[in-house]
Amino acid sequence: MPTTRNHPTCPECRSSNVIPIIYGLPTEEAAEEAKEGKFALGGCCVSDDSPQWHCRDCEHEWGIAVD
Repeated sequence: MPTTRNHPTCPECRSSNVIPIIYGLPTEEAAEEAKEGKFALGGCCVSDDSPQWHCRDCEHEWGIAVD
């Protein structure tokens, strides 16, 4: 999969407007950074099929989140 600055392109729409998804209870700083679009909040629970990437153009999420 092609990457741009260590971020993959979206497999659905081929956009490079992709951000990582972080999991766990966010700090106030992390919540603010998520509002700014630096990353997406994935919630507190991580499962085996939790996505790692979020496309800001088509909303597709994919990849396997790493512990």
